[in-house]
Amino acid sequence: MKKCKEIWDGLKYSGYVLSHPIRGFYEMRFEGKGNLWSCLILLVLMILAMVSNQLYVGTIFSSVNMREFNIIHQIAAVLIPVLLWCVANWSITVLMDGEGRFRDIFMATCYATMPYMVTTFIGVLLSNVITADEATFMYLIVNIGLFFTGLLLFTGMVTVHQFTVKKSILALILTIAAMAFIAFLAVMFMSIVNDLINFIKGVIVELELRM
Repeated sequence: MKKCKEIWDGLKYSGYVLSHPIRGFYEMRFEGKGNLWSCLILLVLMILAMVSNQLYVGTIFSSVNMREFNIIHQIAAVLIPVLLWCVANWSITVLMDGEGRFRDIFMATCYATMPYMVTTFIGVLLSNVITADEATFMYLIVNIGLFFTGLLLFTGMVTVHQFTVKKSILALILTIAAMAFIAFLAVMFMSIVNDLINFIKGVIVELELRM
């Protein structure tokens, strides 16, 4: 029960972060508010929101071929950018003397996703009751959520690392560049591994033919 209450308090804290972002992120980093479990639940809810946006969006707004739908791809579409952001931001801010730990960056990122997660669920619900002519209203709500998520993410970076706004903008640019670089290395590594596997398979087939 104590653990459940702790998680619930962490989830409620996300609302405090939304309404008082600077104070919320400061207390999270320096006063130990919030908890990792609640952040993981928010991340799972974000994944569910993106999956729902593919599976349950209104028919007139759906562009998904259900035969090609892959839930693993949807999960990866959330987890990979989040992990890339956290790793890249931690790597850059360590060099810039940022005060945030990897845990703090991850928690701040998860708390920041709440507006977009909530508005995505609202968008899915609205898509089933509105007409195509009213779609602008639905997209406006979702984009507002996306805007506030971006704003919270930036505010979290400023507060957690104790950066100035200018330094945070520089860190943001370098973080995006680092994300692209890490993604490039990952793709190149997977390509090399795939070529190596194909080479080994070819050698095995050649040996079997000669035996």
